[in-house]
Parts: sequence; structure tokens; C-alpha cells
Amino acid sequence: MRMLSLVLALGMAVPTKARARSTAAVTPPGREPPPLKQSRRQGARTGLLMVPPSRSPCGRHLIEADGGSVFVDGKRVHPQAGTVELLGAPSWRQDGDAVAWVERSSGETRLVVLPDVAAQAEPLAWPLPKALRGERVHWAGPRRVVVGPAPLEPRAVASWTE
Repeated sequence: MRMLSLVLALGMAVPTKARARSTAAVTPPGREPPPLKQSRRQGARTGLLMVPPSRSPCGRHLIEADGGSVFVDGKRVHPQAGTVELLGAPSWRQDGDAVAWVERSSGETRLVVLPDVAAQAEPLAWPLPKALRGERVHWAGPRRVVVGPAPLEPRAVASWTE
């Protein structure tokens, strides 16, 4: 009993190896530089494509949907904040200077048109009924888009002026 008391008393008086190390001997973990800041227009590329990349008919432009963002020619064009899910392949206008697609964001189905790719125009968006989420986009003129199974079977039509 007396031996046990002596061992306990020594254990409390003599520090263990872990406690005996001084804090000055331990080197602080290495600091890494902060990540580079990116503007809102630049999105992080994940490599997880929603739909296959699509090249314009003229061959000058390429549209990709990666990580919830839409990129044209490597620049993020949509959305400015948040993420979207493309519900089908984008459709290029015949001259290759405009593109349209159907997307879902925050539970809303929308038709989105990028009216002038070369001038980096802001995208135009129209809400659609949820029932149209599986339909294709067809161009019916330079400023007219049809959503439906075929160009002559429209379920929704959008047109705009400049």
C-alpha cells in the first residue's frame, strides 16, 4: 500500500515525456499562401460536365456546362451567382453567334438565350412550366426561339428585340 502511494506521488511530481517537451522546440505548422481571389465572372472548373461540350456551326465558339456554370469560349457567362442545371443540349443559331438552352435553378425551369456570343451580351431568361423541362430548343429566326419536340410543334415561343 505504501509502495502504491509512493508511485502515485512520484507520478504527479515528475512530468511525463509528453509534458516535459518545451513549446519552443515544436515548430509551428507551415503557412500556405491564401488562395487566389477570383472575380464573380470566373468560376471554378470541376471537370464534371452536365452535357457534352457543343461547338457552334461556324466552329468559332464552344459552350460547356461545368460545375453548375455555363462557359462560352472558356469564360463564365451564366449564372452570375449560384448554380444551374442544363436540362438538355444547348442549341446554336445557324450563324453560330447565339445559343439557347433550357435550365433548372432553384426549382424553376427557364429558357435562357445568349443573343450575341461575340459581343458577350447578357443572357435573356424566360420562366417555363415544369412540364417543358424535357423539350428541345429550336431556332425559328434570328430573334425567335421555339421550345418543343419539333420546330413546328411549339410548346413555348420566345422572341426579343435589340
